[in-house]
Amino acid sequence: MIKSTRLITLMAPLLAAISPVFAADLRIGVLTEVASIDPHLTEIASDVQIKKTIFEALIHSSQYQKLEPELAESWSVTSDPLVWEFKLRKGVTFHDGSTFDAEDVAFSFKRAPGTKEKPTRYARSMKSIDTVSVIDPYTIHIRTKAFDPLLPAYMTGIMIISSDVGQVEPSDFNSGKAAIGTGPYMFEIYKPGEKIEFKAYNSYWGKAPEWDKVTVIPITSNPSRVSALLSGDVDVINAVPTTEMERLESDPNISVVQTESNRVMFWVPDIARDNSPFVKGNDGSEIKNPMSDIRVRQAITLAIDRDSLIDDVMQGWAVPAYQVVPEQLGGHNPDIEIPSYDLVGAKKLMADAGYADGFKLTIHATNNRYINDGKLAQAVGQMLARLGIDVTVETQPVTGYYGRARKKEMSMFMVGWGSTSGEASKVMRPALTSGSINNYGGYENVEFNRLFTQASQTLDTEERNALLGEAMAIAMDEVAIIPTHFQVNIWASRKGFQVVPRTDELTLPTYIKSSN
Repeated sequence: MIKSTRLITLMAPLLAAISPVFAADLRIGVLTEVASIDPHLTEIASDVQIKKTIFEALIHSSQYQKLEPELAESWSVTSDPLVWEFKLRKGVTFHDGSTFDAEDVAFSFKRAPGTKEKPTRYARSMKSIDTVSVIDPYTIHIRTKAFDPLLPAYMTGIMIISSDVGQVEPSDFNSGKAAIGTGPYMFEIYKPGEKIEFKAYNSYWGKAPEWDKVTVIPITSNPSRVSALLSGDVDVINAVPTTEMERLESDPNISVVQTESNRVMFWVPDIARDNSPFVKGNDGSEIKNPMSDIRVRQAITLAIDRDSLIDDVMQGWAVPAYQVVPEQLGGHNPDIEIPSYDLVGAKKLMADAGYADGFKLTIHATNNRYINDGKLAQAVGQMLARLGIDVTVETQPVTGYYGRARKKEMSMFMVGWGSTSGEASKVMRPALTSGSINNYGGYENVEFNRLFTQASQTLDTEERNALLGEAMAIAMDEVAIIPTHFQVNIWASRKGFQVVPRTDELTLPTYIKSSN
């Protein structure tokens, strides 16, 4: 359970008592530095929230991941079940004054997945697309390789850029040369590690931007981010550290808001290789990878005390998990039980697998990407040590971390993924399906793949969610990954600023209001 006595999605009642002070400028302190402004290069939330300030997609994902019109006014399956029709919004202009039309959509969809030699993270979201056809200036047809009822949900992440920019590199976006979108705010300045500035786009097609100027400042140190808020150097911060909640909630000048996250935190064990790079015998010798044995994986998940992680590390600000989506999202399987902490049972499984004396294992995690990520890794390391495993914990900044994961350079490591499509396939597809570059542990199961494929081609929502739940149960029975908890997203703001909390953890200027 979440520690706070407030309803999880309820705005802090303190806001009603605040005497607001209007500010034309908004300054946001964020946990993670931006890797790139190129809208088609990365898919991590810290980058996505910047891109969604400048650029827009065909479809918008709302506060609770409901699909809403953005650059597409409507979408539907045609008489051909493999073809989706998108009717585009008229009267939209890019920040350079040029007119948005179907050619820009076709250009963006060609660029977004990258190349075969160098695919982007969006390649997996667009895997089902066969062709994109311009029917007229404001109509697009997208043909899929197989019937794909989830296509609209995946369209929320594909940002549209102007076809006039031509062939551009990521550096052209970071410099501002190609950072020309249709969004409510225009690119001004990007100083890596220091700040990103935007200004209002006064010709925006939608609701007029509330802020004249927006500055996003990366402050990776939790104490420094809180101090910046309290001193007035920033107006809003995201990823509020759980250790500061009591202090901030008691401050009459600060408002705290929260919502349960769609982000699941899980550990990826290397299960497919006989030889894993960070596994050794107790004497340092090379041994067969113990995690290829399901009994060892079962032991590990029983040895992780989720209640302790939530109470002691997260100070109550998390929800225990043993599947990839919370109960509010599609594909959640209510029959999957969260494993109870059972060290005795875990040790028996280790002995049965031939590892009563354990082995050496280095586990990896980020230390600046997720809430308390470094502390979580240390806590899990201590829990596995009780199992008899000689654990070394290594943490690093998020930069380069997922590159190592894709190259399979780690043996067991922590991941946090959000289901931004509002249902389970957004995590299941990359994390667990055969052939995915983000199936880091190498999980393979024919029945899982069959059920997932069937689900991805099922139009009926209830039936599709049931199939996803069945597939999830198979993966959890085999301990393909080891979920521990869902994050709780927390923001804090000064007087005059009101944050609308999003389950996808994005901190968007359009979801920060003046409370005057």
